[in-house]
Amino acid sequence: MEKQAPIPQDTARIPTNGHSRPANLSSSMTLFWRVFLPVFGTVFFTGLLVALWVTTEEDLYLSYPIWWLRTIVLTIWLVWLFFARTTLWPLKRVDADDAHLYVTNYWLTVRYPWTDVERMDETKKMGRRIAQLHLKAPGRFGQVIKFLPGSRYREWMQEHEKGYLLGEN
Repeated sequence: MEKQAPIPQDTARIPTNGHSRPANLSSSMTLFWRVFLPVFGTVFFTGLLVALWVTTEEDLYLSYPIWWLRTIVLTIWLVWLFFARTTLWPLKRVDADDAHLYVTNYWLTVRYPWTDVERMDETKKMGRRIAQLHLKAPGRFGQVIKFLPGSRYREWMQEHEKGYLLGEN
């Protein structure tokens, strides 16, 4: 057998055909906020609600009617569902390279060219920075895509000459 060159162990030097590797623009905590917390919270509050509705009043030693507790927990459950749906569920993970943005909700990934991006803004909600990616036309995830920016988000945008898209924040 002929002598063959060994396969390089360092994958950073493998050619990329002229394209840069995708960089993660969103925070690594996105998975926690987007998937784990809504699922865990919904299961917890649903279990508590079901337990209160199947437990008889004689089994609980309360100084007030059980309907008060059931109503309070039902209200908390509904507020939680509204909060998770409007605040946590819209968060996406965003990766980018020189030519495209890759947006995922952890089940579906969509690729947008940078030319489809109108601007990127940042706001603060509940003490956390939320970045908003505004597209020129609605895409699979809508026209405004929300994500938690990572620590290198602004730096990567400036390095790759995408700083003109960033808002004044």
